[in-house]
Amino acid sequence: MTLSPLQRLQVDDGMLITADHWQLAHQYHRQRQTIHYESLHKGGIVSGLGVSVGPIPEEASNRYRQPRWLTIQPGLAIDNQGNPIVVAQTECCYVSAQPTKQITIYIVLRHSERITQSGVGVVQEAFQILEKDSPPQVNEVELCRLVLLPEAEANTRLSHTGVTAPQDVFKPGAHELDLRFRQPLRSQPQKQVTVSGWSGKAHVRKGFSSLLNSLQGLYPSLAGEWSTNLIASDLGHIPHAEFCRLDRSEQRQLGQHLQQGGVLIIEATNKALGELLQVEAELSKALAGSKTQQKSDLQHSAEQELHEIRSCIQAAAEGLAQPLRAFMDEQQLPMEGNGELVSEHPVRSHPFLFSQLPMLTEYPIGLYIWGGLVLVIGPLTQAWEAPSHWSMSRETLRGAQELGINLLHFAARRRQMQQFLNADTAKAQMPLTSDRSSQEASR
Repeated sequence: MTLSPLQRLQVDDGMLITADHWQLAHQYHRQRQTIHYESLHKGGIVSGLGVSVGPIPEEASNRYRQPRWLTIQPGLAIDNQGNPIVVAQTECCYVSAQPTKQITIYIVLRHSERITQSGVGVVQEAFQILEKDSPPQVNEVELCRLVLLPEAEANTRLSHTGVTAPQDVFKPGAHELDLRFRQPLRSQPQKQVTVSGWSGKAHVRKGFSSLLNSLQGLYPSLAGEWSTNLIASDLGHIPHAEFCRLDRSEQRQLGQHLQQGGVLIIEATNKALGELLQVEAELSKALAGSKTQQKSDLQHSAEQELHEIRSCIQAAAEGLAQPLRAFMDEQQLPMEGNGELVSEHPVRSHPFLFSQLPMLTEYPIGLYIWGGLVLVIGPLTQAWEAPSHWSMSRETLRGAQELGINLLHFAARRRQMQQFLNADTAKAQMPLTSDRSSQEASR
């Protein structure tokens, strides 16, 4: 969205209204509508606009008498600028592409305007139906897409070069209409988060991709994408073992990422520590369920054991944190305390509230945070991918996703606030209003 001050017409008695004045008056309201729409909504289909394989029109010439005609039903869509696209009657279009290699064709709607042929100049809002070999642009609404093969390959594999309805709408084949990517009208995410990974491990990117895909259903106010630029991303990830092998130049890059407000997740796996976390969770649950005014010897013994286990957990976690402390000292970044995730920390409380962290592969997740540095103990990124060899309940998977969304939200918000603080205020312009200038003149 391009930001510029709005201007509206100041009307006085006796004022001569010219065409320019009239255009300015209408442009003001259109700009307000566009700003409101782009801030809150994303373009898409409101209703109708079904697409099907249609009959060949009788008036079609011999060149176009092939089974490549589509029928588009009446309906309403709104593009990303807030322009309504009204298809008032059934329309038809011809898929004309004759590719020399396999390509994907997109059928899209685009808002347009035309002057009617009446006596006065009336602009009618209209639309165009376009066939493209590139994905829809921001001012276009996708109706369908289809994969087309070269004619020789299509005749061999399909026995035709026409267009057909899919046998399975969720798995269309070549030359079959694909309606899976039609987007309904929806809310505009209020925050954007970018994620990057230091390592080239496929499961890390797959895990984050699955997590980002879950945002639309679980928390649509946040949207995210994968980035190859660690420094510019909101959230970075690196395995603990790889972090310990970084050279100084690589550490400086990670330090720069943190200094700019980024969040860095360092993921470690430690079976012994996981077992301690499991025992701690079970003991805490048992003691919470057996609270009485007079404690028994068994309760005293359990509390003492819990205290010892927590001491062992802290010692083991501190062992994993030692390379992190050395890194933070080298980068002259603060790292105070033991990193315990307190109840009021955003990662524990927003947007999803956690009293206990999820348990994965029999062991709870361990989580320690120092500013933008996050130490995760346990295979959290793999849980988002939900590997087939893991036996995870729906509740466990959802808990892992919600914790991941909390981390994404924390990273997006932290970087945004840090960027506000680091903004170059020297270039900011303070507008001088007539009221202010008169006040200063009177001093």
